[in-house]
Amino acid sequence: MLALPMLLKTVQARRIDAGQLITHRFKLTQMLEAYDTFSRAADTRALKVIVQA
Repeated sequence: MLALPMLLKTVQARRIDAGQLITHRFKLTQMLEAYDTFSRAADTRALKVIVQA
């Protein structure tokens, strides 16, 4: 994916807030739900999924 390096540079330069890219948050115990949500991103509108310990 060619856009990823540009996105990382933009985040590093603090031109965008990476937190704004997170659309879903899950606890570690919800790992299967997180995978399901991200695998159906078009339906769930998931952009970035975070799993927190």
